[in-house]
Amino acid sequence: MVENNPKEMSEDRPWLSWICDSQSAEELEKKYDNWADTYDTDVSKDWSFMPNNIAKTLSQLLPQKDLAILDAGAGTGLVGEALAKEGYVNLTAIDLSEKMLAIAQEKQVYKSLYQGNLEDQSLFADSVDFDVIITAGVFAYAHAGVEVLNNLFRFLKKKGIFLLTIREDYRQQMQAALKRLPWKLISEERFPIYDEAKLMYLLAFQKKA
Repeated sequence: MVENNPKEMSEDRPWLSWICDSQSAEELEKKYDNWADTYDTDVSKDWSFMPNNIAKTLSQLLPQKDLAILDAGAGTGLVGEALAKEGYVNLTAIDLSEKMLAIAQEKQVYKSLYQGNLEDQSLFADSVDFDVIITAGVFAYAHAGVEVLNNLFRFLKKKGIFLLTIREDYRQQMQAALKRLPWKLISEERFPIYDEAKLMYLLAFQKKA
């Protein structure tokens, strides 16, 4: 669990302050459970563009539609829904919140859904791996850090693609860990987010053979 950043606090977006003030995975899970019913509506103004951008970026990088894709931190399934619209059919979701996953399941785009902490070393069997891993909104204050990055990397196939979103300020904190893994950056896009003075990056890495 990564500590919150006071700069995240926002009067215009009370949910942002509330979720970034979480002090443990257990607290974060409870908050997302409580938020599940209104999550899609609450984030639509600021975040609705990102799932579509992720799906379009992946379609440009890997147009094959039956790839095994892990949507890690899937939430209510907004990214999965966008991927399905692009024609991707082999989607797996995992999230900390059972109630968020229940809403994701209603979208009927995932083959499998798992509830769990992304820091858990026993998330999947050792034989499980994916062509693509996507983490949208996962690497953020009071959410995930280096432990999650390293844990998920184990499940990425050689030459697989890891797509992630990350705020500019948090990317600076994660930069050493991002550089340390045996992969190469193959795509980088940036978008204004929240007050438009901040930037959100969409990064795509390819694991080395």
